[in-house]
Amino acid sequence: MALRFPRFSQGLAQDPTTRRIWFGIATAHDFESHDDITEERLYQNIFASHFGQLAIIFLWTSGNLFHVAWQGNFESWVQDPLHVRPIAHAIWDPHFGQPAVEAFTRGGALGPVNIAYSGVYQWWYTIGLRTNEDLYTGALFLLFLSA
Repeated sequence: MALRFPRFSQGLAQDPTTRRIWFGIATAHDFESHDDITEERLYQNIFASHFGQLAIIFLWTSGNLFHVAWQGNFESWVQDPLHVRPIAHAIWDPHFGQPAVEAFTRGGALGPVNIAYSGVYQWWYTIGLRTNEDLYTGALFLLFLSA
């Protein structure tokens, strides 16, 4: 590994000190100097990586929408947001004993649940989502957008 790091500087690769490690860290993103890449190609790669990041964000948000539509109480919360606690998802754990089931059964649920403290219910209400069908549609839209 010492002979191959960094590839573009054989003199530095022979350096026995930690200087070569710091140099490698410092120049890791200096693509133009060691990858023979043009500035135009660099900007194309950066632009393409933004779409990769957006795909990950859309996929994550799609999962949140789907799980709340499937296991949450979004429609009940929309009807009475002051008295209904938003449920993120149910807890299906075969190791839960009766005391744990009683401790995690809250927010008007029939079984153990996790309460959503993230604010996604409020955010979805603000952007106009009102039903579970809206959540499912949004999840599918973001899933297709991320592909």
